[in-house]
Amino acid sequence: MSAPLPLAGRGRRFVATLIDAALVPVVAILLMLVTGVLEHAQDWSESAMPFARMFGLGLASYVLLNLWLLLVRGQTLGKTIMGIMIVTAKTGAKAPLWRLFFRGLFFPTLYLIVLIPFIALIPVIDQVLIFRKDRRCIHDWACGTAVVRREAA
Repeated sequence: MSAPLPLAGRGRRFVATLIDAALVPVVAILLMLVTGVLEHAQDWSESAMPFARMFGLGLASYVLLNLWLLLVRGQTLGKTIMGIMIVTAKTGAKAPLWRLFFRGLFFPTLYLIVLIPFIALIPVIDQVLIFRKDRRCIHDWACGTAVVRREAA
């Protein structure tokens, strides 16, 4: 890239996040229906295995809709719709796998709230930092990424 891309607007980032947040559970439920996790009620009373399968399928939907799409395209579906993408902050190049993995592993909001409820404010604080001049949240800063407007094709 010759010139740095303009930073994505706060509204675009917010809407993209809402779209992605709505899609992950939809895909997870579809995976659960296809694999039969939700069909066998007796299994729920006899073991914890259905919960483990549900967690695994939910995680699979998150990885598919976030990590995989970010690695391949630099965009989730929400970001694609809103015309923004994730790049490496210093170079503007597509973010490498290790940055995306770190970003996805440590900063999914639901993950933090479900597993560690008393630190549920971290995702809120993370998102509030978008109002800084560089529009980077904690997860952007920690991973060395920035969210920018996509170049017109």
